[in-house]
Amino acid sequence: MEPKRTVTTRKVIAVFDEVAEYYDAWYEEPMGQFVIKAESKVLNELLPSRGIGLDVGGGTGVFSRKLMELSEDRWIICLDPALRMLRRARARGVDTVCGVASRPPFRPRVFDFAFAVTLLEFLENPLEDLSAVREVLGEDATLVVMIINRDSEWGRLYAKLAEEGEPVLSMARLYGVEEAVNVLKSAGYDVIGVVGALEEPPGEVPKGEPRIRRGDAAGCGVAFIECEIKVI
Repeated sequence: MEPKRTVTTRKVIAVFDEVAEYYDAWYEEPMGQFVIKAESKVLNELLPSRGIGLDVGGGTGVFSRKLMELSEDRWIICLDPALRMLRRARARGVDTVCGVASRPPFRPRVFDFAFAVTLLEFLENPLEDLSAVREVLGEDATLVVMIINRDSEWGRLYAKLAEEGEPVLSMARLYGVEEAVNVLKSAGYDVIGVVGALEEPPGEVPKGEPRIRRGDAAGCGVAFIECEIKVI
């Protein structure tokens, strides 16, 4: 059964447009720098090192830019409906397209891979949107979806902030890992693996290199779900 949402896509777009500057500023803080390092490390390992990719709901292009820096054989297009976010992505040198996941404005089967970082939480119609993304992915393409793990200290913190009225998180629907996997399967993807990151609690910036947990995301702040395209 598709999860029910009460927040509309239009409202989500408006709020993200309002927080574009804050969104980028957080990644400049010590914790933000650690988080992007950890999450980019996982994405870099799971995604192909070459080809044309789509950053679905890519916002200000933080991850698109980082992944292209890690491999010059990647070309990534950032798809997002929030224009202020996209202006910041363009300033980073990322190619951008204004649009929503439910109607990606591309020809069928043109992308070698796609990824979505904290997008599932804000989709009004997850099955419809994820199914639409599948149509623009080529045969044997990879999709990686990163979620905030509801069943973690990070998830509990974000749920608390949402209850207190934090403007972005109050619109989010947090998922457990198994629930998110089931949504992706229902949308027509073959789920081939789960990787966890951010084992450390959110209160203090960890020291050293980010650790990655392959095959299991229990207790991790974020979970990466790796999918392949079903050939029908």
